[in-house]
Amino acid sequence: MRIGFATIYSWRPHVEHTWYLAQLVQRAGHEVRFLTCDGDLSACYTRELRDGSRLRECLQCRIGGIRSYTSEGISSLGALQTDNSLHEVNAEPWAYSSASTLGRFESPEDYQSSDFESLVKKLAPAVQKTYLATREWITREKLDAVCVFNGRIDVTRAIFEATQSMGIPVVSHERTWFGGGIQLLPGEHCLGLATVWRMTEQWSSPALTRAQAQKAASLVAKRFLRKNQTEWRAYNQEAVEEAWPVKSGSRKFLILPSSTNEIWGHPDWTSGWQSPLDAFDAVIEKLSLQSDEIVLRCHPNWAEKIGKQDGRLPEAYYSEWARQRGIHCIGSHEVTSTMHLIEQCDAILVSVGSAAMEAGMLGKPVISIAPSVYHRAGFTCNVHGRSQLGNLDALMATHLFVSSEQQRKIARQALRFAYTMVWRLPQYVDQVRAVTTTQFEYAQGAAPQRLIDLFMGQELQADDDTFDASGSVGEDAVLDQIAVRDWGALIELPAAVDIKIDTQVCRRGPYKLVDRARNMTGIGDR
Repeated sequence: MRIGFATIYSWRPHVEHTWYLAQLVQRAGHEVRFLTCDGDLSACYTRELRDGSRLRECLQCRIGGIRSYTSEGISSLGALQTDNSLHEVNAEPWAYSSASTLGRFESPEDYQSSDFESLVKKLAPAVQKTYLATREWITREKLDAVCVFNGRIDVTRAIFEATQSMGIPVVSHERTWFGGGIQLLPGEHCLGLATVWRMTEQWSSPALTRAQAQKAASLVAKRFLRKNQTEWRAYNQEAVEEAWPVKSGSRKFLILPSSTNEIWGHPDWTSGWQSPLDAFDAVIEKLSLQSDEIVLRCHPNWAEKIGKQDGRLPEAYYSEWARQRGIHCIGSHEVTSTMHLIEQCDAILVSVGSAAMEAGMLGKPVISIAPSVYHRAGFTCNVHGRSQLGNLDALMATHLFVSSEQQRKIARQALRFAYTMVWRLPQYVDQVRAVTTTQFEYAQGAAPQRLIDLFMGQELQADDDTFDASGSVGEDAVLDQIAVRDWGALIELPAAVDIKIDTQVCRRGPYKLVDRARNMTGIGDR
């Protein structure tokens, strides 16, 4: 086989992961080719994200790109035929997701704005050019399959669509949630949920071993102890534990909204609600909740600048809704511990936020108003449209929503979900190890055939397919520790086995200085 690897943006650690995967393919006896950008595009996500000049941004991207790892088999977008008359295509919809994220848009009105439209118009020509160049690259290099980084953001989406249009297998790769392994999705770009849904359903029933359960619980333990140093964004790190802010309500209902700009428009993530606020109102009415029983916690992400854009749009959207209904709202800039709020509440309402995982492990009822990575894992109450409001009936049976037996079931399913997402779904978990957010080490012993099989069969297999066939005794022991919040014990995992590091995953020659300089600068899109 001859497999093409496309990595246009030189964000850490994605080019390094591309090179690692390409080496696996070569070790299996196959050929590799690369596609990059040498400052060939009229506009792109990176340049729109930041305030730097085109000269500076393009130079930095080229220095950190695939040419810093190899000089062989590389094609540049600008050197490929891009005559529009060869293949007419409407590229604007492929720029929607990038424009959405760049503007951090949230409300339906935001997406009808001239700001959104102008971003789409600016990005579309580069998306069109990349689409045509990718088709030419595939034809010229006689590629049998393509591996593309991300596949969502503007020109990476164009590469993904071009590959699919030519009927050859495509696999997208991305950094994983907690850093270990590499996310590889066959036939889907990084937002695709088909593989995630299949795997979370498949592994929602088998019991975890004691060691597996403790590894899954350690994820939440790290968040509670604020030691989650390998997540892409670790929020609320200076959090202060405060009492529930509303004293008069008889129930404690926590709403944790999330930004939708990264997933906006993707069918897998689309609910039956016109907006999240419509869902919030419907759930509140169904559960007969009073305003003094509800707290809305704005996402700490909205207090951060991403590139040159702040989070004022989502913050205003949700906080104004809360103000109009007399609901207590905690702003994104406030240091109130979200984790402590979850501990104190009786139930939470989420759209797609990852806080569902820790709430679930604590046995809290989790009401999900939209499709997500976890809604098929068995620990959420799904209300993805008005027709599913009846699913809330079970939560209305008791004053505090669920019994202790139900809480245990929720915690068990959340524990299994966490293990699936971090140790089954990612690939090469034992070989690709996150040291920090952007620094990785690579153990020898990865099986190249696993990647080749993924290209050929287009179906992901669990990186760890073991489970406890004898029952749930191991899980129960860990659930008991979670119940008493024994985070210190849960975070202490067995020492890792000594490994032989693969020293070939590194930049060449003088480019080895690139990462030393980068480690003194900010991370990615911050």
